[in-house]
Amino acid sequence: MQLGELQNQIDRFTTRGVSVVALSVDEPEASTVMQKRLGLSFDLGSDPQQDLVKAFGVQNPDTRELAIHAVYIVDKDGSVFYRKVGRRRPVSQELLDAVDAHRGDYPRTDEKVRPRKRIAVDFPTNYFQALLNVIQVERLPASVNEDAFNRVYSIIQRGGSDDALIAFKVFAARSVRADQKALFDAASWLTHLLFFVDQPEAIKAGRNLAQRLRRVQELESQIEANSANPNEKDALQQTLAKARAGLSEARAAISANAAEWRLDRAKTTMRGYRAVAGAEINMRLKQ
Repeated sequence: MQLGELQNQIDRFTTRGVSVVALSVDEPEASTVMQKRLGLSFDLGSDPQQDLVKAFGVQNPDTRELAIHAVYIVDKDGSVFYRKVGRRRPVSQELLDAVDAHRGDYPRTDEKVRPRKRIAVDFPTNYFQALLNVIQVERLPASVNEDAFNRVYSIIQRGGSDDALIAFKVFAARSVRADQKALFDAASWLTHLLFFVDQPEAIKAGRNLAQRLRRVQELESQIEANSANPNEKDALQQTLAKARAGLSEARAAISANAAEWRLDRAKTTMRGYRAVAGAEINMRLKQ
């Protein structure tokens, strides 16, 4: 399950007397950064030697540096009454139902479920930003570890998207010469490889959007600089109105093709890998 989704519903676990503990194969420093970034109120442990991972038999067979995603619920006697091992991550409600069923309280009628909170998301917040970011990166940055990057890509090609995100952490850690921009660019290049290699129209639309956006920004700057000249300002404002109309048309064309180009998935993918890269940079700064 996603840690942010679990945090969103944490009150429903605590009111049932359920202790929540997440475990990562990252070093303790990386887990601390992740815990603070997501605002987690539950424990996030580290198992870099994979002692617990091996004990539960969830070490990834494809790459020993990673673990298979797994969820276990244990009762007070130490017996596991729920386990989920594999790629599909259960949502909080599934786990809560398992707890209630084990206690004989399912279905519960006394619980008032609060509406889900809006969780602030990282860049990119929309598919326009994602597409604009993709077209700015034309190759993998030279300062990153190319072998580790290729490993991430090969894991994704085999269908291991969750494993690939963990492998990207390894890639970021091994790219010791790469700064934040290089790691972010690597995330953009990975998104390009996954979604846009066979979508030249999407790239063309992104470049058109960028060109029109720059034109609008240039005109706005000129208007601000010529604020004392009414005649020039009036002409510039008319030109700006046409430029904004063109920008709206470019955005509308992208929106119309968003599903075909899988822009929503591209946005989410880039956001996830950028978050991992950002966590690596924050960890370096704390060392």
